[in-house]
Amino acid sequence: MRTDFRGLWLLAGAWLAALLQPPGWAVLALLGAFAGLFALLLRARHDAPHAAPWFTGPLVLLLGALAVLCTNLGAAECTLPEPGDQQRRITAHFEDPPRPADGGGVAGAALLTGYQHRGHWQRCPIPIHLALAAPLPGHAREFTVIASLQPAQDSGSFTWWARADSEPKVTSWQLPTPASNLKERFAAQLVGLPPNARALLPGMLYGDRSGQDQALGEAMKGSGLSHLTAVSGSNIALVGSMLMVLLRLFAVPRVLAGVLMAAGLGLFVAFVGPDPSVLRAGLMGAIAVFSLLSGRGQGSLGILGLSAAVLLLVDRSLAAEPAFALSVLATAGIIMLAPPLAELAARILPALLAEPTAICVAAQFTCLPVVIALNADFSLYSLPANLLAAPLLPVITALGVAALLLCTVIPGAAHVLAWLIGWPAEAIGQLAHLAVRLPGASRPWPEGLPGIVIAAGIAVVFCVLLIAGSQTERLRVRRTCLTLLGVLAVFLAALVLPATLFWKPPLHDPWTIAMCDVGQGDALVVRDGESSGWLIDAGPPGGGLSGCLRQLGITTLSKVFMTHQDADHFGGVPELESSGITLGERLVSAGFPEALWQPHRVLVPGDTGQGHGVSYRVIGPDPALVPGAEPNDISLVLRLSFTRGDRQIDFLTAGDMEEQAMHRLLAASPQGNATILKASHHGARNGGQELIEAARPRVFLVSVGAENTYGHPNQGIIDTAQRLGAQVLRTDQLGTVLLTLDADGVHAASLGAPVR
Repeated sequence: MRTDFRGLWLLAGAWLAALLQPPGWAVLALLGAFAGLFALLLRARHDAPHAAPWFTGPLVLLLGALAVLCTNLGAAECTLPEPGDQQRRITAHFEDPPRPADGGGVAGAALLTGYQHRGHWQRCPIPIHLALAAPLPGHAREFTVIASLQPAQDSGSFTWWARADSEPKVTSWQLPTPASNLKERFAAQLVGLPPNARALLPGMLYGDRSGQDQALGEAMKGSGLSHLTAVSGSNIALVGSMLMVLLRLFAVPRVLAGVLMAAGLGLFVAFVGPDPSVLRAGLMGAIAVFSLLSGRGQGSLGILGLSAAVLLLVDRSLAAEPAFALSVLATAGIIMLAPPLAELAARILPALLAEPTAICVAAQFTCLPVVIALNADFSLYSLPANLLAAPLLPVITALGVAALLLCTVIPGAAHVLAWLIGWPAEAIGQLAHLAVRLPGASRPWPEGLPGIVIAAGIAVVFCVLLIAGSQTERLRVRRTCLTLLGVLAVFLAALVLPATLFWKPPLHDPWTIAMCDVGQGDALVVRDGESSGWLIDAGPPGGGLSGCLRQLGITTLSKVFMTHQDADHFGGVPELESSGITLGERLVSAGFPEALWQPHRVLVPGDTGQGHGVSYRVIGPDPALVPGAEPNDISLVLRLSFTRGDRQIDFLTAGDMEEQAMHRLLAASPQGNATILKASHHGARNGGQELIEAARPRVFLVSVGAENTYGHPNQGIIDTAQRLGAQVLRTDQLGTVLLTLDADGVHAASLGAPVR
């Protein structure tokens, strides 16, 4: 069987037109080209009666492009009246359940439905990423809030970062539905299960990730398992294939089984929620099931191209949405590559593992360019992690759907089933945490356009060689393709597995300050001896703090400063305490929860301490201002001083303290220049610029996670630091950063590309 790629030509034309949105003159040029090719199509034919002319592909591509462009001709783009940072009153609602964020708030993808401009409300749907200081009341839907908005550069699925500056006022409520009631009953059955299971099961069954904390979310993403907790095409495909197998076991005829499967998928999509992303996943999943179960990959590829092109015709903003690209590419990979890969895998793997391995490899290769575009690194353990999780998914899905259906009629049976699937779900959570802690869990990849081009080239070559080798009848061509596939595998291994993967050389440089790459969090180490130091914050759970300390050669931490209790600063403490590193004094800020970490000593402004060539002085927070303050605003503010020869080098760090609290602190305790400044709140806009302007640093440290969902760091903060002459050093770009202080000043180095 030869693959018919005409559906992909149509999709490519529609996708490029929706993504590039060419000007009017280009549309006219495309019309001219289409007319010319169409005229050739009408000419007298001299080839075989049923043969397609050589220009069929380009003709179909132009047809898809013109369909999208003409459908949206004259449509005005909806946007805010000002292009830059701004603050205004908006109405919005979350499109998916928001996830917990720093300081007890929530954040997630939302739709801005209207904004106030010059005293009048303007109705305009704009996708944004919105952060609120506190969760909304239950069943709240639309709300109004004063928000600070910042343009999102190359985010794909949304165009603005938004952060609430006032308390939201709910204007409409989500009325309880049978589906929401059923979800609440199911959530009640999860009480008492292990924490990972409670957080993952709602996502694995119906896409609700709201119970996942930041640490678990980053672990699932870093291990390549995050797709398991989203309603994706593969998720729908699994449900559909299980329905089809069940129907065929009862000898239901193929046609009737297909109709009943489609009806079952429709009910499942309605239960999950008829959002555009869910509908798209349902469509892609149904296509994948049809392809795999009917064996009609040729027709399925055409249906995929046509369906995705229609979606782009309806909403061309999907062209820049990563979720759309991942859904389409993963489905195309399963249709085109899974059968020949399964045939190859069956030669070296048991039959039980051959097909899951083929599906994982097919989806990963076709999605590689998008994954690299989103995050310029390579998840080394993604494939084995997915293979280990694959046998657990059918069990969780089958028993989980049964538990959902029994929640109302037989709650006791539902509780037993929930308990049974809780253990494999907990195992997946533990697997994710383990995968991101292993050596070289995330390998660096060339950044920007070169990295995307390399990834796309590898994916295209892989697909061409595999399809050509599997469909040719010439033995010599087949052998050549298989040989080249082996060469490609070696090249890819050499690219992502450098010789230093599992061995990291000891550090010989006399470093003084290290900013560990712990992802979206803070962990700073100040050297206080050959193998001892001070630690300021411990990063998030799963941030790899203990690995950083081992690489730095630290065996003793004589002082551990904890700026505040948020998970991205305190969450790594359990890993630290179980690492075998000797811990000395535990020093916390005023307002730190008394029972959270015992024993500890509270530091207040004016407190000082000494080490080997370093001293500290506490600047804030003021204990009188602690009651009622947000956790960020009670962050410990420290000024460290290093004596090198006849000069003093100061280092200022303020945890996550935000600009209003910082303004009050600086008014009470003005600060002079500091050679080194750690960005407050990971360089967020609300960290403010006043401290930067007061300190006028020469080195500006930013501890931030790569591709984080908060928009950190804010470009205005970076611009201010650079305008004042600071060298900006970021963990999301450099990995762990090392500073060496001597009589000549500050010298910076890094331990290679970021891995978190």
